Amino acid sequence: MPRKPLCIPRWRCMATSNGNAQQAKVEGIFGATGCGKTFELLKRLRKKKRRRTLIWSPKEAIDNYAGFYPGSVKVSTVREVLAIVDAAGKGDFHIVFEPRLNRKIDTEQFDVVCRILKAARDVTVVVDEMHTVTLPTWSPDGWNQLVMMGRGYGVEIFGLSQRPASVDKNFFGNLSRLRVGRVNSEGDVKTLANALCVPADQVRELSGYMWIERDMLTGKTTRG
Repeated sequence: MPRKPLCIPRWRCMATSNGNAQQAKVEGIFGATGCGKTFELLKRLRKKKRRRTLIWSPKEAIDNYAGFYPGSVKVSTVREVLAIVDAAGKGDFHIVFEPRLNRKIDTEQFDVVCRILKAARDVTVVVDEMHTVTLPTWSPDGWNQLVMMGRGYGVEIFGLSQRPASVDKNFFGNLSRLRVGRVNSEGDVKTLANALCVPADQVRELSGYMWIERDMLTGKTTRG
């Protein structure tokens, strides 16, 4: 028997009236395992209270994002996400989605989850290990909509990955801020140097917990 299609409430699907006046909030945090990506993400999330979040967490057993927000609910299906978001209405929710690490299934689910979050509006979305659900030349339509139009729906995005060269170019093209730690692949070095607008050697020479960050809105580059 075919599954009943998911219904995203139409009343949620309109952008806010002043959507284009809102500042874009698309941040990328990239680097090899152990370079401090998760620590940096949580530091940024602590800077202000966030009432509505969804964290896509392929390594939840290790990272335990659910422990960061009290009351977080771990889920593994699209229907669970829709049920929580719909029940919350304009209220609070904190969801941690644990994908199966099966690319075909995960990308299908990721696409629909992104569409739900766009319709819900006013959500902070964290996607860890982005390379598991996007490719350099392709990403799900729902994700593209969030990245390109999220500011009009009050959506804030944080994307993380160990393999930035395997992340969709659309994401890099819409970044408002980029933070880069050490990477081990020459392809990753070139991708990140290009996005940061710095010579490749500056990325290649990063070690330990060193980092380079660029604010795309101001053009300011900082290092640490």
